[in-house]
Amino acid sequence: MSKIGKIVLPAQGVVVDTPEGIDPVWYEKLQALATFATLFSEVDPKALTNGQVLIWNDAQKKFLPGAN
Repeated sequence: MSKIGKIVLPAQGVVVDTPEGIDPVWYEKLQALATFATLFSEVDPKALTNGQVLIWNDAQKKFLPGAN
């Protein structure tokens, strides 16, 4: 099982957009966050029952509701 880390976004005073474009470090972090959010795009929270968990489906490459 993989360890889930914290999501750390830049503070209001941290410059993300520079004259050369978006800071590469923040671009990678924001891209990873967008990718992570996309994995859950097909999960309907209303379909989850009490105590049910999400399980990664390798064949479909997405999370699906599963038994607890």
